[in-house]
Amino acid sequence: MNETIDRVLSDYPADRNPYLTALHDGSLQFDDFVATQMQFYFAVVFFSRPMAVLAAKMPSARLRTAILRNVWEEHGEGDPAQRHGATFLELLDRLAGRRQEDVERCALWPEVRAFNTALIGCCALDDWEIGAGCLGIIERMFVGISASIGRGIVARGWLPAERVVHYALHEVLDVRHSDDFFAALDEAWSGEVATRYRIEQGLRLGAYVFDRLYRDLFASRARRAEIDDPRPQRHVYAE
Repeated sequence: MNETIDRVLSDYPADRNPYLTALHDGSLQFDDFVATQMQFYFAVVFFSRPMAVLAAKMPSARLRTAILRNVWEEHGEGDPAQRHGATFLELLDRLAGRRQEDVERCALWPEVRAFNTALIGCCALDDWEIGAGCLGIIERMFVGISASIGRGIVARGWLPAERVVHYALHEVLDVRHSDDFFAALDEAWSGEVATRYRIEQGLRLGAYVFDRLYRDLFASRARRAEIDDPRPQRHVYAE
């Protein structure tokens, strides 16, 4: 299975994604970076939901346990200040003085809603191996992406390294998170050919939609749209 994971990752190298290359070559402007990161917040706070749905579908308590631990860690292990949505809001505040109310005034971009809907759709309606492959590869990709964005923020002079919260955590934590998903799949991989097909389908889906999300954020970076009443999206996208 590791060879398949490496092959899928090689098809979507972070250093060829225009969002990250623009961050590092200086062509991604600060205001556009902040606007796209405010949109990414809605992916951050949503991510634990498909994970929780997936855990409920997994066929044994042994497999569910590690994924439920990941859900718990996404929620700061019970500490509201350490929930991943909260640490991302802290980063936005440090970067540009943006608070939760500022983010919630932003109209959710369809590119982000499409990403979130793809995750909840595959975890709720497809085979569990597809959902686990999808979320696992996203966690693994986010290790490198977090490191790249963290370095980019520092290199551009937007924050010193010691003040880059959220991304510094995920550069480390998501290695184990992805390993948990892959460990759950490893036993299934040694079974039927059809099972290996489902796992690879999940891996490829996750890699595609995550790479696509950053490409779409970059393509739409100049968009600015607010809503008059932020309350409707708090039902699903509340921190």
